[in-house]
Amino acid sequence: MLRSLGADPAVVRRRRSSALGVAEQAVAEGTPLLAPVVVSKSFVVTEFRHERLVLGDAGHLSGPLIAEHLHAARSVVVALCSIGPALEEAASSWFAEDPALSVALDGFGSAAVDLLATAMCERVDSSAEAEGLGTTIPLSPGLLGWPVAIGQRQIFALLDTASAGVRLTEGYMMIPKKSTSLVIGVGTDVEHVGESCDYCSMAATCRFREEHISHHG
Repeated sequence: MLRSLGADPAVVRRRRSSALGVAEQAVAEGTPLLAPVVVSKSFVVTEFRHERLVLGDAGHLSGPLIAEHLHAARSVVVALCSIGPALEEAASSWFAEDPALSVALDGFGSAAVDLLATAMCERVDSSAEAEGLGTTIPLSPGLLGWPVAIGQRQIFALLDTASAGVRLTEGYMMIPKKSTSLVIGVGTDVEHVGESCDYCSMAATCRFREEHISHHG
């Protein structure tokens, strides 16, 4: 959470910074507001051609990133993770009275949805491993080679996102904002190549790349 706010946890603790107290307050007040939900579905791959992964009559996934990682997949797991709207609403309500707490609550929300997605990925990995199968890295719309507008349309066409209380705006932003969508390829010949961070447009300058990889690796 401190990293999501741009702070180094070790430095914050060593200096006994006031940021630590605000962060602890955000965790205490924000935790009861979390309403984690995951909607996921596995689809059998019926065809792969011209960077297009066909999932029977359900729909398809397409794009250079999809082709690079999912071309050998037998199936794909498509998932949407969200912590609900209450936490971000609380963060907004605190902004005028206590901006520091507002920012901390927002950071807590970002950390929470990231950990929820990590737990989802670990569950897919464990299930596949039990069947002697491999998995790809998780791929999310917005990574290089899979634009947000294309990826989000494809994912939202495959899942019952309404059951998670998540909708997509005309600008392809998810509401609630503390939500994330992803796909993972499963099969005997798929490879877990690199990390999701490798395909982020901010990979070269991100201060938190190492921490993110340690959670998702």
